[in-house]
Amino acid sequence: MLRLSFRRSGSARQARRLIAFTLLLCALAMPPSRSQLQGQSAGKNNSTDSLQSSLTNADALPRGRLIERVVSRDDATQSYALYLPSAYTPEKSWPVLYCLDPLARGEVPVALFRAAAEKYGWIVAGSHNSRNGTVKDSLDAVVRMLRDARARLSIDDRRIYLAGFSGGARMSVRFGYLCQGCVAGVVACGAGFPADIKPSTAVPFPVYSVAGTEDFNFPEMKQLDEALDKFSVAHRLASFDGAHAWPPAETCTAAVEWMELQAMKSGRLSRDETLIGRLLLEQTRKAADAEAARNFYDAYRSYRAAANDFRGLRDVSALEQQTARLWEMREVRRALDEEDGQIRRQHKLAGELVALLEQRRDQTQGALASLNFRNAVADLRRAARAAGDTGERRVARRTLNQVFAQFYEGAHNLIGRRENYALAAASLAAAAELAPDNAQVLYELACAHALNRDKRRAFDALRKAIEKGFTNVSDMARNEAFDALRGEAEYRKLVEAIGQKQ
Repeated sequence: MLRLSFRRSGSARQARRLIAFTLLLCALAMPPSRSQLQGQSAGKNNSTDSLQSSLTNADALPRGRLIERVVSRDDATQSYALYLPSAYTPEKSWPVLYCLDPLARGEVPVALFRAAAEKYGWIVAGSHNSRNGTVKDSLDAVVRMLRDARARLSIDDRRIYLAGFSGGARMSVRFGYLCQGCVAGVVACGAGFPADIKPSTAVPFPVYSVAGTEDFNFPEMKQLDEALDKFSVAHRLASFDGAHAWPPAETCTAAVEWMELQAMKSGRLSRDETLIGRLLLEQTRKAADAEAARNFYDAYRSYRAAANDFRGLRDVSALEQQTARLWEMREVRRALDEEDGQIRRQHKLAGELVALLEQRRDQTQGALASLNFRNAVADLRRAARAAGDTGERRVARRTLNQVFAQFYEGAHNLIGRRENYALAAASLAAAAELAPDNAQVLYELACAHALNRDKRRAFDALRKAIEKGFTNVSDMARNEAFDALRGEAEYRKLVEAIGQKQ
């Protein structure tokens, strides 16, 4: 049975706000009976690689295929993507990974974890309803996905995992805290803990955190790694070449393999000496190859990670010696200082850009602040376009994306709360300056201006969005923000312009 707890950091108000919802969680999270599990029928393979399904009680679930949509039996508005390994059978229990995407794209993480799921015999499900927004709605979506999957499938209650990207990572951590003891591990991609939950010795699950080298949240993920290390929580920080996104499939596989090792350490999974030996050999080879290529910092990190990963499963004294030896090298210390320096420069540059945007509202400083902002952004863009992967390029890309995300998400929060549309429009205008070719941002800027009853600016932003490639007329038709514009000749003209592009 899922046990829910509020043993976490946070304000009393936040706790009270969630207490009522906890009652709903308890009601929804009851596991299915044994008879429910035994009543499932075996599935048949489908020849298509991606299946569109609205499965009901008696329908069989195909194995070895990505099922794009499984509709919840209890609520037809709730659904999730699903992958069952080819060997799945209801006669045994299987580990399961529930995935949360900030845009409710359930099929995206399921596709990325698919290879690992097939190789190691995991079920993977991705919610189509959990998204950035209210905590209540996302928790509701998670619980309904869990309940529906438990009613359909034979799941190992001791091996329930969550994976999330960005806001989905924070929601995965939150659920793991609320559901004390029922989550065996969390894969946190591109973001760490919610602001009201602080790392401590009481973290109730292992954490595999992932960040792209150009992710604006890379500093946060490194800080989280250091905190978990301080509190002796089982953890691992992995990185990949990329920005703020789900990691590539090979990194997802590495996360599943790490969780397999953690399950063996905790006794949730029987020791597999062959697998332990293979993974240890792969990691030590990776470290040795990095050292041979004179990438001493990468070698240090690999040896250190291997020592932590296999402690308790193998004698890691040799790995610890290699880690200590490399730590004494000047090249390693220099690389670590450079990484810390990149983080400091990112925070400094991002703070300066935000300050300039704020100064633009001042009548006496506005013109100079606008000029300085444009020049600073131009400098960062030049650095971001560099061909080689340098520290300067990483800092520039992270900084631009950090400031963009700050204003873009801030505007969405305001619009979601239906307040201060003028500030929301100003924030989206700043985001549009940082991403001038992003048609979606310009479209959302038009929505904000329309909500603020500024027709002239709304039409101007909508026209620019169409010039940059926006063509989603159906979204315009159902978007309440444009209700006051539909009777205008300019609105009809813009709709016609989209039609001519299609």
